[in-house]
Amino acid sequence: MPARSELTPALRERICELHSAAHWGYRRIHQRYPWISISTIRYTIKKEHERRAGVSKPRSGRPRKLDTTDKVRLLDAISENPRITHEDLLAEVSYKVKIDSIRRLLNTENLRKWRYS
Repeated sequence: MPARSELTPALRERICELHSAAHWGYRRIHQRYPWISISTIRYTIKKEHERRAGVSKPRSGRPRKLDTTDKVRLLDAISENPRITHEDLLAEVSYKVKIDSIRRLLNTENLRKWRYS
């Protein structure tokens, strides 16, 4: 298996089912699924109680600097005045981010035709 790829929820469920219901060991499951390492099988069975419906827990990741209220405030300011300046936009969110972050936000909101003054 490639590095850092996750097992599908169905495959994870099947591995845990073979271990608990059929009382198969790690090696026997590995013989059934040879492309999965024994350590991955062991880890999958060990962590099954932490999953809900076989779905992995979300990764933590970096916290967002702009919360939803900041995003709404920016989009409202742009819709009210499409020719608003960079400085006014940055002041709108208390200089939490740089202008490139605002550009990325506008691209995700499909406001690509908005012109910077």
